[in-house]
Amino acid sequence: MNILNYKLYITNELLTSRIGLITLAHTIRVLDLSKTIDQHFPASGSNCALKASTFINTLVLSQHEGGECLNDTVHIAKDKALLSCH
Repeated sequence: MNILNYKLYITNELLTSRIGLITLAHTIRVLDLSKTIDQHFPASGSNCALKASTFINTLVLSQHEGGECLNDTVHIAKDKALLSCH
């Protein structure tokens, strides 16, 4: 049996298992989808409501990760490494 020669180092960097979401979030940003979404969905009359782009982008990221409902977005909101990437 061959043992691969890996060396593990200690780091203070934030790590995430959701690295695939970064590429999707980057694509959303490069295509400027937030602007397009906000142009096609009217703003809510409430000052407490989320912008349509925030709601839709978060839902898309959650579904990409395997989420099935809005409650599954909590994992994204709590991932400090993922949030620090933008």
